[in-house]
Amino acid sequence: MHQVNIWDHPLSANTISEIAACRIDPKGNYVSWDEGWSLSNVTEYNIPQKNFCEVEEKTTYLWFPHKTWSFATYICQALGTQLPLPTTMDEVRFWYNLTAKIWPDNPSLCHDGFWTPMEDNRREGVWTMHYDHSIIPSPMWQKDEPNGIIYENCANIGVDGVEDIDCLTERRCTVCRFTERHTFALLGTCEAELRNIYFTVSQQRMDQLLFQGYGDYQIRKDNGQWRWINIVTNQTLAKLDLHAPNGKPMGRRTWHLETPVCDQVSATRILTLSPCPANSYTCSDATCIPHDNRCDYKIDCRDRSDELNCELLRVQNDYNKNVPPRVSNKNETVQVAIEITIESVNVVTTLMTMLVSYKLKMTWFDNRLTFRDLKENENLNIVSDEIMMSLWIPHIDFVNTEGNQNSEVDEEASLHIQRLQPHTHMDNSAPGEVKMYAGAGNPLTISRNYHTTFTCNFDLVLYPFDDQYCDMHLRILSASKEYVTVDHTATTVTYIGSELLLEYQLLQQTMHFDNNHSHSEFRVRLPLRRRRGYALCDIYIPSFVLLIIGYLSLFFRPHIFEVRIMTTLTSLLVMATLFSQVSASLPKTSYFKIVDVWLLFCIVMSFLIIIFHTIIDISLGNYTVPESTPGLMKVVPLLTPTSWSPTPAPKSLSGKMYRNLACKFRRRFSTRTYIAIAQYCISAVLKIMNSIVHDQSPE
Repeated sequence: MHQVNIWDHPLSANTISEIAACRIDPKGNYVSWDEGWSLSNVTEYNIPQKNFCEVEEKTTYLWFPHKTWSFATYICQALGTQLPLPTTMDEVRFWYNLTAKIWPDNPSLCHDGFWTPMEDNRREGVWTMHYDHSIIPSPMWQKDEPNGIIYENCANIGVDGVEDIDCLTERRCTVCRFTERHTFALLGTCEAELRNIYFTVSQQRMDQLLFQGYGDYQIRKDNGQWRWINIVTNQTLAKLDLHAPNGKPMGRRTWHLETPVCDQVSATRILTLSPCPANSYTCSDATCIPHDNRCDYKIDCRDRSDELNCELLRVQNDYNKNVPPRVSNKNETVQVAIEITIESVNVVTTLMTMLVSYKLKMTWFDNRLTFRDLKENENLNIVSDEIMMSLWIPHIDFVNTEGNQNSEVDEEASLHIQRLQPHTHMDNSAPGEVKMYAGAGNPLTISRNYHTTFTCNFDLVLYPFDDQYCDMHLRILSASKEYVTVDHTATTVTYIGSELLLEYQLLQQTMHFDNNHSHSEFRVRLPLRRRRGYALCDIYIPSFVLLIIGYLSLFFRPHIFEVRIMTTLTSLLVMATLFSQVSASLPKTSYFKIVDVWLLFCIVMSFLIIIFHTIIDISLGNYTVPESTPGLMKVVPLLTPTSWSPTPAPKSLSGKMYRNLACKFRRRFSTRTYIAIAQYCISAVLKIMNSIVHDQSPE
């Protein structure tokens, strides 16, 4: 007994660790060893506290005579150590003479030598360690060794050094050295007390092993069969399968139960006797790898067992995939964080649609689940499709889509788990080191790529000087808002494509949340600023040039009526064609768009110019109808009385009526006055139209 202290409160884990490491020596506040004790018939020794934490260093050896190379490489690693490799001649002599020192009754037992971990099976002449394939720079070879060429690929410690021998036919002694006490763990027994899990190994005779537990158990070989025994009740709990590899219990082995283990009765069960330290994983052959290398899509165990049974979770029989998780506080809801990464956008104005290619991620917590062996890299925590289909997953409705599309859970979807919190405990029912993580602290994330066409509601009154927006309207259908809602703080949207689209420039996206309806809703708004260069170059500038051409025809010489009228008519026809093309490229709307007003204005102006040309032409001179040509009249311009040209007259008017009309026009104004009036009228209308367009245009 060292001392007795009693506290009236539980000690923290950190305090207990400090006491166990002999770094502190606190006294109890309820009962203290330093106060109130009377010792009788006791010899008292004062020993420094640090002496209790000193570990006695004692080298031990486990011996296995006349074994094959494959057994030698297995047994030492399965016991948590390696085969010896001498680096000096003194070490060679030490190992060769060790048998007589340890086993004086049989000094010649290992006179042939001992196996070493050296081999050159991978490349002839290049000697490496069998367990990590590291190159051995200067082996202590005997004279004229190695000499076995391709037939001798293993090495043996002889009397004068190391010699190469055949790996397949030769048998040598195997010795495993321990510089400190090594602890083994029997995994998969569902034992709650650690003392019934941990064992130490010892050897009373060569080739015999005894695993002594810290509690009630022992693993030993009786009558040729390994048994797991309760030494208190003298009851056999299980027997090792007779066909176990190498005939040893170390590693992942099949045991035949004699008593119930983990509520399993009278059947075979997989148990693992592991020599591995903490934060390691035990391969089936009892070799050890770092625990993080387990199920990382790379083979690390020699027997490839580290990539087997990699299920991240097992769904309980009472799990209901149609019911959302319930949080501890009944007033709270399951929060679903939505992450949208938009890759490309294609807006079709004529159809008022927006085709979006994006990745949709949904993240949530499910406290009904428990996860196994999660990795820090979440890309390694991928759940299989079979298990994914059996879990509750938020269901999203894409509201403003053609055909009312929804989120899907299929082979294109990927479900993985994020490790945010450390493991809570180890699975004592698993035949291996399995760390368990709580679903309440480590979320699930499902992701899938979508190509969805969303419908938009564009207001094209100011086209092409307009700014639009289109929404991605999402609604959670898995449950009503009393149970499942969108997480406002964790929901994000990111655009990684080009901001310049075919017709628009995409501006900064915004998010809008709505819990005013029966289900939680969420909108991603994509603002669109129209790129006006196309409309200016293909609509406004050509139509404006045509309008100017028609206007300039008012400045032509008055007597060339045919040139003036043909120029204006050509401009009118081209603008009518342009109007038809623009109308076909835009959605059919019940309201006028500003581009429609502009083109109609250009057409009307061209028509007015034609009317002015007609008035000017009538006012130019006298009209006579030649007798030989009924239906035609002779025009004699006032400015050039020597020239005239026949012009078809309407059938409803006689030549006399035209002459009377021309006389009336000439009595009121001169031809030059009519031309000036036409020019000023057209110019005034253009200025008025420009003012209207400027007032209606967006800032």
